[in-house]
Amino acid sequence: MIILQLQADLHTHTIASTHGYSTITEMATAAAQQGLKLLAITDHGPASPDAPHLWHFHNYKILPRRIAGVWLLKGVEANIVDEYGTLDMDEKELAFCEWVIASYHKPCVTFPRESALVTQGYRKLCENPAVDVIGHFTTDFFPCDYAAVASYCKESGKLIELNESSLQWKRGALQNAYTAYAACKKIGVPIVVNTDAHYHALVGKSPLAAQLLEALDYPHDLILNLDAQRIMEMTEQKRGIRFVSE
Repeated sequence: MIILQLQADLHTHTIASTHGYSTITEMATAAAQQGLKLLAITDHGPASPDAPHLWHFHNYKILPRRIAGVWLLKGVEANIVDEYGTLDMDEKELAFCEWVIASYHKPCVTFPRESALVTQGYRKLCENPAVDVIGHFTTDFFPCDYAAVASYCKESGKLIELNESSLQWKRGALQNAYTAYAACKKIGVPIVVNTDAHYHALVGKSPLAAQLLEALDYPHDLILNLDAQRIMEMTEQKRGIRFVSE
């Protein structure tokens, strides 16, 4: 079995998302056991049926910077709700978050899920300075032009996520990922490999992503969370976060 030695898992859910099954402390402890240095908590934005109240994000200030020896990023998986890249959290709400993933989810949209419209949505999303990462974009549920989306991300400085949970469970995601990340490699798009873990035992484990990246011979210097320091420096520069124990 190929093991991808991640130092950061940047997409995880806790019991605050009601189909998550572990607490923040359980997630951080599991991250420490996996040898991770950095963990992002990214519960769902308010358009999701299982989302926490916005107070969940407002109250992030009470959490320590480190739990179980693992640095925390206190973030959100915001929902893209239309073909114009609109998110379910505005600039004021996103300011409470230190790491912003933006993803399409079926329950949160009403527009026709056609490739041209989804691709347009990603293009418009890339204009939003608050967004750090495009989440799980390879499922059959939201078809898009992968090469075009990769180009938009490269031009705007957005990261693209390779999502282990999608590869495992979402229809078409694994097959589509070979096309999508071949396009990312060709264009030279930085990516992050995340678990999208909804249970602590899954944190930091990405066997299918590792196999895919090996098959594509994806450059390690473009897989940013192989080195937690690169993510920490990025968030320090963008949001002024100081990684010091509180």
